[in-house]
Order: sequence, then structure tokens, then C-alpha cells
Amino acid sequence: MPSRMMTVTDLQVNVSIAGQGPPLLLLNGLGGLIKTFDALRNELGDYTTITLDVPGVGKSQMPRWPMRLPSHADLIAEMLTQLGFDHVDVFGVSWGGALAQELALRHPTMVRRLILAATSAGPVLLVKPADILEFFRGSAGGKQPERDGSASSTQALLRFGVVKRMLTVRLRTYQHQLTALVGWTSLLRLSRLRIRTLILIGDRDTLVQPYNAHVLRRSIPQAELRVLKGEGHFFVVTSARRTAGLIREFLCRQQNGEGSAPEIANRAGKQRLQRAKTV
Repeated sequence: MPSRMMTVTDLQVNVSIAGQGPPLLLLNGLGGLIKTFDALRNELGDYTTITLDVPGVGKSQMPRWPMRLPSHADLIAEMLTQLGFDHVDVFGVSWGGALAQELALRHPTMVRRLILAATSAGPVLLVKPADILEFFRGSAGGKQPERDGSASSTQALLRFGVVKRMLTVRLRTYQHQLTALVGWTSLLRLSRLRIRTLILIGDRDTLVQPYNAHVLRRSIPQAELRVLKGEGHFFVVTSARRTAGLIREFLCRQQNGEGSAPEIANRAGKQRLQRAKTV
């Protein structure tokens, strides 16, 4: 997918926009590169999909100091404003799901509807830093240690992502992103969300256990939950068509007081026209 660099809050950020239709912001998981969403975006060509390498990931500039999650959310809001999108649907997976929650809480008028995939309200870290460190040390030594439980699950997911070139191999990136989550939780604030929310979880997700999705559903007033049978943590990649179908069905369903999909599409077209005039 094509991408370009833009300056957002004094940082160079790699941004990609593709497709035609209602604007849909895609927020990646831990270490995730823009490429991770290629298959999903191909299935969602009737949407204007917007995604980025968050600061420190891929081609985006590494901040001098780690950014906390609220700072990431403010950067995303500024990026959307610069691009001319004042109202978007938001999809966030794993670490990006935490970022999506923070964006919706800090900038509620900017988020039309919210989709949270394979994520949690963040009372604990999604990934242990020691597991990531061990994985990359093992990579440097040409071997991967076999371990039981969450550590082996984490390393299997990292191995899959690195082999598919969907995850960065820069250890400092993971350190920065994990620091962003330290002490973060949305749990006591989720009742403030007044937007329709879809929660997706794989019933075989060993990294984010399915009970996290049930916590989100109970905490967000207008939330609904879909459990993907037979899917693990990377269902956005391994079942892109199925995931896209659930996203489309949710976003196309009109509720009282909401604009229809064609109305949103018209606004998106006007926004893109305005951006073209200002470039």
C-alpha cells in the first residue's frame, strides 16, 4: 500500500490512505507495520482506510523519550485533523485497541463508531517485556528457546509476525510501546463512551484471553461482542475476509441519530477534495 511522510507534533510519521468511501482508521498492534493491514484493506476497498506506523515503528521517527498512550492518542487526532478527517470510524487491534479506546475517550467527537479487536481495558500489560527481550536475543543467537505458557505463545506470535514482515525487529520500538501502557487502564472510564462499539475476540487467543472482551462489553454502554470460533490473536491477518465482513456489517447498520453510510461517504469525499486543494 502507498504511504507518505508527514509532520505531526514535530515528529515524522509514515501514513497510508487507500480506498474510496467512508473513512476508517486502522490502529495496529505492538510492533505492527502498515503492511500488517494489507489483506484487511484489500477486503475493505469500499472504505477509505487510514493507517500509520506509530512513532518509533517502521519508517516513522523514533521519539527521543517514550510517549504515553494519551500522547499517542493526541498525535492521532492531530494527524486526522491535518488530513481533513473530522469524523471517522476507528478499528484498533491489540495494543492499537488500547490506543483506540484512549482516542475515543480523549476525542469523543472525532470517533463515530469503535471496533476493538483482541484487546483489553489494560489493567495489565498485554505482553511481558522479558518475553520480547528473550525472543530477540534468541533470534540473534539463531535459536528460539521452547517455553510453556504465555511466554511460548508470545514468542510464537512474534515469530509469525517477523517472518511475515508485519512486525518490526527493532527492540527499542517494543520498549517504547510497552512503556506507553505501563499503569494505563480505561476500565473506570469506559462508561463515558456513548458510541456504538463492536468487540471482536478469537476463542483461541492465548495472548489476550477472551474474558477481556467480556469485561469490555460489560463496561461500554453500547457494546456488542462477537467471538470468532477457531481464531487466535492474529485473526485480523489469518481471517482478513471474515474480519472485514464483521466490520462492514457493523458499520453499515444504521441506528437512530446516525448518518447513513452514503452520507458518511459523501462527507469523506468532500474531505478528500479539500485536502487535494490544500496540498
